[in-house]
Amino acid sequence: MDRHPSRYLATLCLVVLLPTASSAQWEPEGRLGLSAAYDQYVEHLEPDIGNPFTLYVILTGMSNEELLAFDLQTVTWLVHTVCCGDSPVGVVSMVHAPGFVTVGDPYEVIESEALDCPGGGTVLLATVTFDWLLDGETEFLLSAGALTAALDCEDEPHLLQTITVQVTGQEPAPTESPSWSQVKALFNEEGVQ
Repeated sequence: MDRHPSRYLATLCLVVLLPTASSAQWEPEGRLGLSAAYDQYVEHLEPDIGNPFTLYVILTGMSNEELLAFDLQTVTWLVHTVCCGDSPVGVVSMVHAPGFVTVGDPYEVIESEALDCPGGGTVLLATVTFDWLLDGETEFLLSAGALTAALDCEDEPHLLQTITVQVTGQEPAPTESPSWSQVKALFNEEGVQ
């Protein structure tokens, strides 16, 4: 048996990517996750390390050029890091979008139920502020993912693909300290400001 890893990867990709007659009914019809923008999916953010930063939980079409294929009634989701270990950041505040009745905890389960039936464009579900928890972790992926299919206004389910944001922390720019001449300029000749 040939144990060359690239052959196994190629075989695995072929198995996963080959369509079947029944797979069409299980294709996602929208994307839910975190974005660096509230009105479309933006996949990368470069915040200053140590400073809080904001991301948006959105529900959108299958690409930035596609509209959401259904009108949303209810979706159940949570916020998580992608892959392994402890999260380098934590949720410090979450503001749910107007027009939704929302209950739950961002790390366990949140249910967002729309008062109207938004659809068509990108639907903002929440604005999330994160703060740094771990030193040394400066590049990681964050996401919000659906826990179940979203329900439209006719109670029909719609599968959702998860979208992630790559966070690349930047060293904060040093603050410029005032020069001695700038400090002296603040005072008049008698030394009074």
